[in-house]
Amino acid sequence: AVLAGFIGAGIAVSWPRATYLAGRLPAIRDAGSYVWGFWWIAHQVEHFGNPWFTRYIDAPAGAQLGLHALMPLPGVLMMPVTIAFGPSASYNLLSVVMPGLMCYAMYRVGRLWLPSQAGAIAAGAFFGLSSMLTWRSWYHLNLAAGVLFLPLALEAAVRLTRRPGWRQAAVLGLVVGGALLTDQEMAVLVLILTFVALLPWLLRR
Repeated sequence: AVLAGFIGAGIAVSWPRATYLAGRLPAIRDAGSYVWGFWWIAHQVEHFGNPWFTRYIDAPAGAQLGLHALMPLPGVLMMPVTIAFGPSASYNLLSVVMPGLMCYAMYRVGRLWLPSQAGAIAAGAFFGLSSMLTWRSWYHLNLAAGVLFLPLALEAAVRLTRRPGWRQAAVLGLVVGGALLTDQEMAVLVLILTFVALLPWLLRR
């Protein structure tokens, strides 16, 4: 219910972005880049190809895509939508739900410290519905998707310090790895945040 409420609030504050699900794209060059990225990831997974290299750009030599806003992990997760409805649908759908997902991720972090659920909901709303992040969700989807991993990493790190074990460590490793496969720029911040969250616990031990 909390997640659904956050997604609804994200749709409201980013309106009319949800109307683009009918098939429209924002009139920016980045939108075409993201759509191509969703198509490329699905194409390469289906053909067991290397997603980080393409000959569709700078043919016939090809180009490395390491510095491209490719988002391999979201591309794989959105593959059913991409295959069924096209890469534009994947791009629009992820843009629409991203503010709500960021809200929910920060809400989970808030539940680790705040005594009331209302306080955690407020923390999630102030984070995910902020003008900076809703704007990123509309125009720079890779950065918004990367920011999502900041509260995810913080929650995983805190849970590891409270209940040390290989399972919690594996969860934290998966979160950091997911950040790297989503946006390399935000992955650097995820690594820094993880280190800062773990450092006091490591020094005590």
